[in-house]
Amino acid sequence: MKTDYFAHDDVYKKLLAEGKVGWDETEQAYQRHKQQLREILDSDLTPTSGKILELGCGAGNISIWLAQRGYEVTGVDISPTAVSWAEQKVRSENILVDFKVRDVLDLKDLDKNSFDIVLDGHCFHCIIGTDRFKFLSEAFRVLKPGGLFIVDTMCGPVKPGKIENYDHQTKCVYYNDLAVRYIGLPDDIRAEIKSAGFKIITEQLRSDESNSDIIIQAVKPDKHKGSSSHCFSPVFYITD
Repeated sequence: MKTDYFAHDDVYKKLLAEGKVGWDETEQAYQRHKQQLREILDSDLTPTSGKILELGCGAGNISIWLAQRGYEVTGVDISPTAVSWAEQKVRSENILVDFKVRDVLDLKDLDKNSFDIVLDGHCFHCIIGTDRFKFLSEAFRVLKPGGLFIVDTMCGPVKPGKIENYDHQTKCVYYNDLAVRYIGLPDDIRAEIKSAGFKIITEQLRSDESNSDIIIQAVKPDKHKGSSSHCFSPVFYITD
C-alpha cells in the first residue's frame, strides 16, 4: 500500500492560511478532545507530573494544554508547517514546549526509557501497513518502564455509506490511490498494541452516527517490579 505522510504538510498550510486553530479547525473540537484527556489525566492511573511525548502534535494545541497542566512536554510532527505554527503559539503564550519536526517512525534522537507518558495525538490511524508496528515500537522504546501509553484512534466496523473510499479488505481509506487512514476493528488494534509489548489496562469505545474510535491506556511492563499492578478495566461503550 502506498501512502504519503508528508502530504499532511499541505493540509496544514491550507488550515493556517484559512485562520483555523489546528487540524481540527475549531477550538470547540479541541475542547472535546481535552475533556476526554482530562478524564484520563485525572484518574489514579495517570502520573500528575513528568515528561510527556505527543506523537503527531500538529499545531500544538494539546501539547500546549498539557504544559499548562504542569507536564514537561515534547511534541513531534512530520509537518514543518505544523511545528512552526506550534512554536509561534508557545512564543505568544510564553509557555515552554519542545516542538520537533520528526518522523514518528524513527525517533532516534529521543532516548529510550525517557518519557512517563506517550500520547498518540490522533496520529496512529494515519499510519499504514507495516509502519504501524514501527510506530508502536518507537513509542515502547522511548517510554519508561511502568510508563503510560495513551492511544485515541479511529476504529471499525465502518458503517455503510459513512466513509468514502473505505476498502473493507485492507481496512484503509484511500485518496488519489494513496492509503490515508487505517480503520481496523477494536480487536485488530488491541492485538497490534499487545504485539509491541504493551499491557492494556483500560479502554473505551466511543461512537456517533458516523464514526467510532477507541481510547486505550496501556503500560510498558516494568520487569524489575514484576507484572504491572494495574488491573484491566471493562470496556465502556459511549454513544454521543
